[in-house]
Amino acid sequence: MRATSPGILLLLLVGFAAATPALANVTASLGASQVAAGDTVQLTLEHDGQTSGQPDVAPLEQDFDILGTSSSTNIELINGNASEKTEVVLTLAPKSTGHLTIPALSWDGEQSQPLSLTVTGPGSTAQPDGSGASPAAKIFIETSASPEQPYVEAAVQLTVRLFTSETLYHPDLEMPESSDFVVKQVGSDVSSEAERNGRPYQVVTRQYLLFPLHSGKLTMQGPVLDAEVAVNQPRSPYGNDPYGGFFGGPAFGMLQTVRPLRLHGNPIVLSVRPRPAGAVSSYWLPARNVQLTAGWNPTQLSAQAGDPVTLDLDLQATGLTAAQLPDLSSLLSVPSGLKAYPDQPKLDDSAQDGELIGSRDQTIAFMADSPGHYTIPALTVKWWDTQSNQLRTATLPARTLTILPVPGSAAAPTAAPAATASPPASRIAPPPAAAGTLPAPGTARAPLPGSPTVATPKPAPVSSLSPWEWISIGLALAWLATLAAWLSSRRPRVAPAPTRDGGPRFPAPSATSSKQASNNPRQLSSDPAKERAAFRAACEANNAHAARAHLLAWTAALWGAVPAGINAITARIGDTTVAGGTTATGDATVVELLRDLDRACYAGGAWQGHALAAALTELPGAPGKTSRQRAGLAPLYR
Repeated sequence: MRATSPGILLLLLVGFAAATPALANVTASLGASQVAAGDTVQLTLEHDGQTSGQPDVAPLEQDFDILGTSSSTNIELINGNASEKTEVVLTLAPKSTGHLTIPALSWDGEQSQPLSLTVTGPGSTAQPDGSGASPAAKIFIETSASPEQPYVEAAVQLTVRLFTSETLYHPDLEMPESSDFVVKQVGSDVSSEAERNGRPYQVVTRQYLLFPLHSGKLTMQGPVLDAEVAVNQPRSPYGNDPYGGFFGGPAFGMLQTVRPLRLHGNPIVLSVRPRPAGAVSSYWLPARNVQLTAGWNPTQLSAQAGDPVTLDLDLQATGLTAAQLPDLSSLLSVPSGLKAYPDQPKLDDSAQDGELIGSRDQTIAFMADSPGHYTIPALTVKWWDTQSNQLRTATLPARTLTILPVPGSAAAPTAAPAATASPPASRIAPPPAAAGTLPAPGTARAPLPGSPTVATPKPAPVSSLSPWEWISIGLALAWLATLAAWLSSRRPRVAPAPTRDGGPRFPAPSATSSKQASNNPRQLSSDPAKERAAFRAACEANNAHAARAHLLAWTAALWGAVPAGINAITARIGDTTVAGGTTATGDATVVELLRDLDRACYAGGAWQGHALAAALTELPGAPGKTSRQRAGLAPLYR
């Protein structure tokens, strides 16, 4: 045992001597052991000997932001021996105040020693006035949230105040992204001045709204400030140097050195309450106030069959965004026989007295093809009052629409009694007559077998004609009709008079009596939005005559004059889209759909308006006095 003890001790000494250089191969040092909140500190890591790797700095990210990294390698020759040293400098910004530890960092399998850093600032040392700001804190952030126990998806008002006693260059204050909150800034920054612990500060106040997406305890990281601050340079030791004022004075103040700064505000912790049991609607509106208003056009709630009655709805909620408001058209109950055509809603968010107000404006057109009275039930919007914690409603009363028949669309006048009415002559057989006598006046001769049935006002005064004579007369009449048609086709056509926009002027189509009122655009509203909604509603109802009338009225409201017809509108669309002789495909489709509408009005037949309503969303401006004249005529409709 005595022989082995010195051997064991020698082995331990050799192992310790071998391990000591390894532990000392990586060293770490801090530029300062204490910094103020928002300040940065430099961490220097040195590696003795050759290395091809980089230190593992991931453990630093828990308590620090790494704002910059630089590295350098030095090689020295001493007594013919080469030594190599690699240095990595990290610029660290503490994420919180208090006593922080820089953990041991690995580099090529070796570790540096841990270091300690003290960060002073708000929350580190409480002051007598309760402000919580340390005298060393030149820059700090304060946050306050209200309420601290909101309902899910309800607005939380977050106030962020930035205090600074020195000039900030390129400041950027941002809220971090979070999957648990929707963040929206409200209003503009407000600047003011304040004094804390005898030190004056410039204060910038910013308002945010937080919308928690889940219930329970949620934590969101506080705001982050990125900026640059000036670095104080030491004075020149040559106080009487005549060049000191030039190199170190105000002339070179614009070239002073700056350093980066990153400051974290305190995290926001909220206890979010779930949706209450009393809120059973398909939508959820936690707000401070909700208002629902409506406007009808026409105000007397009366219109003719085929003409629209429009309802303008406006829903406003204080403390909610417009995107959170429900679709009002889905909450309406429409009676049978009445069709509803909602237009695209207009959403808007605005700030008033530091609060967010979301509004949803929506126009709905109602149309009925049959006269009668149609009652639209009351519209009720349920919302949760976050101030009083109770369910409230905003209601519009029920309204009854009176749809009148179109003048002239009543049943035709009653016919004369059957006893006095003369039946068609072609269906009456002549009474038997004696040979050589004429038929009685007002009677018709029975048609020959195989001959066409032709109703004539007066029979031929011929006592009797042979079958061959009748055939000859029929062939002569057919030849004369063919000759007249040929002469008519040889007659030159007269071109329609051109309109101001270069398109041909065609007479308005003769609409049926049930569409007479809606085919006159001058009798319709002069509001472009109303006529646009009515046009879309008529297209969705596949009502060609009403769609044409409201399209002309829509155009007249925009142009200030009733257009000559659909051709004038298509010509204007062509004028605004032709570029280098090529027309855009989408506008060419609109022109063709408009011509299909005109064909349906002239020639009749089934018409589908869905494609036109989807393609024609806006109209071009009024044609100028110098608009290009078109050559040629639009195709005639057959």
